[in-house]
Amino acid sequence: MPRMNRIFLVLVLVLSAIPLAKLTGRALDNDITFLQQAMPTEARPGDVVTVTGYALGATHLKEIYLTDGQVDYRVEILEQTDLVVRLRVPAKIPAGQMRFAIVIVRRPEILEQPVFLRVLPVVG
Repeated sequence: MPRMNRIFLVLVLVLSAIPLAKLTGRALDNDITFLQQAMPTEARPGDVVTVTGYALGATHLKEIYLTDGQVDYRVEILEQTDLVVRLRVPAKIPAGQMRFAIVIVRRPEILEQPVFLRVLPVVG
């Protein structure tokens, strides 16, 4: 199965599990950490980007990366709540389409997310 299809399938399963868990009385928002959206969707190195999602607080989310599929660039987290993370795009990151990836507190591996950021070239 192509990689993009697997990521999409996992996202659909996670998002469909949330209402089901709420019906059974279990609050799943605190258990599953994932990113939903980045604003803006284009940024230059050094710019601040806001990312929304679920369980993004420091007790759940440990690190955030931007990845091109081969190289992972760790981003600086400026502000972190359960629903929003503000971060700074790394200064030494090449221009191009990047995907967000996270490390959660309970697991050491990097988990790619279905959220993209287009890094624009440095001006000047």
